[in-house]
Amino acid sequence: MASVPVVSGAVIGGQISCIYRAYERGELVLTGRMTLDGLPDVGDQLPLNGRPFVVRSVDYDAGEPVLALDAQG
Repeated sequence: MASVPVVSGAVIGGQISCIYRAYERGELVLTGRMTLDGLPDVGDQLPLNGRPFVVRSVDYDAGEPVLALDAQG
């Protein structure tokens, strides 16, 4: 995995803290924070509340990763 540009405080013990926004059929259904072992790529699948979501985009807000996720199924 490529080096990840993060701001101080976004990395916790080698893990990355991200904001996420999860969408289902184009509608925002969940928001929150998650801690991951590494920053996912667009197209990667992440489980959230027992359901699979696919990473639509990885953006940054004030240097902090923000994931847009789409529900699958």
